[in-house]
Amino acid sequence: MELKAKRKPLAQLPTPITTLDQYIEGLTIEVKRDDLTHFLASGNKIRKLEFLFQEAIDKGCRQIVTCGGIQSNHCRATAVMCRENGIKPILFLRGQKPAFPEGNLFIDHLLDSEIHWITPEQYAQRDELMAEYRLSQKSPDQIYVIPEGGSNALGALGYVQAVRELREQTALENLEGIFIPVGSGGTYAGILSGLEMLGLQVPVYGINVTKTPREDFTKRIIDIMGEIQSRYELPLREGYEKRILLLDDYVGEGYALPTEEGIKRLRSLVSKTGILIDPVYTSKCFVGMLDICRKKALKHVLFWHTGGGFSAYAYADRIYKGV
Repeated sequence: MELKAKRKPLAQLPTPITTLDQYIEGLTIEVKRDDLTHFLASGNKIRKLEFLFQEAIDKGCRQIVTCGGIQSNHCRATAVMCRENGIKPILFLRGQKPAFPEGNLFIDHLLDSEIHWITPEQYAQRDELMAEYRLSQKSPDQIYVIPEGGSNALGALGYVQAVRELREQTALENLEGIFIPVGSGGTYAGILSGLEMLGLQVPVYGINVTKTPREDFTKRIIDIMGEIQSRYELPLREGYEKRILLLDDYVGEGYALPTEEGIKRLRSLVSKTGILIDPVYTSKCFVGMLDICRKKALKHVLFWHTGGGFSAYAYADRIYKGV
C-alpha cells in the first residue's frame, strides 16, 4: 500500500541493524541504527523531515520555523536540512541563552540559524507563538511551521515508512517488544501505525523522557494516528488505542536531565559495543528496556536508536564523572 504523501529523500536509508547477543546474558537486542541516518542531521527526526520538507518545498517556502529545548535534536536536524535545501532556519528555543553554545546548540550556531529565546511559560504556547511570528512577517506564505519534534500526521509517516524498512531487515514476528523514547509522540505514532498497517501485534514500549504525563502523550498519539487514518487512508485495527504502551518510570528528575543509571548505561554500552546513546533520551529508554525485559523475562527485543549523540558534548562533565 502506497503512502498518499510525497517524500523528499534526505536520510541515508536503510539504516542498519546491529545485533547485541552478548551484552546482557540471555537477551538478544537488535538495535535499529537511526543514529546513522545522516551525519549532522543524524537521528530519528530526519525521517519525519523528509515528508515535511517536501510539503514546504511544494508550497514554495523559503523559511522554516520550528521549536525545541536548548539541546533539541529536532531543531539541529531541521536547521541542517534547511541549509542543504537553500532554506533559512528559524528556531524558537526554550531557556536562556548560554554564555557558550555546546552540543546541538553549537551546530545551530554554525548553521547561522535565527534563534529566538523563549521562557518555559512562553513555550507552553509554542504553536500559537510560531503561528503569530509567521503571520507578522512580510511574506507569511513563504514561511513553513513545523511543530515540536515534527510530530504531526505528515511527519509521523516517516516512521510508517520506517516500519516497512524494518520488515525487510528482520523477522518482526519474533520480537517480544520494540522500545523507543517518547518526547513528543510522533515517532511512536508512526511506528504503531506502521505495525497496524501490516497487521502485526508487536508490543511497542514508549519510554517517556519528559514530565508530561503519559495520559497526555496517549491522547496526542491517538490524535496523530487518527489523522493518519483519515487523511492518508491507512488502516488501523479496532482497539488500537489499547495497544499504546507508555511508561513514566524512567525520566528521573525531568526532561533534559540525565539520570545516574542512564549515564552508567551510556558509558557501559559505548565502551563494550561502540554504540553511543545520548544522556537524556536513548539512555533513559535503554535503562527502561533492560528493566522491563528483566521483569517480563523477555528474550528478544528491538531497541530503536533515535540518535542524539551531539548532545553528549553538552553533558561531557557529567558523563566523564559518571553522575
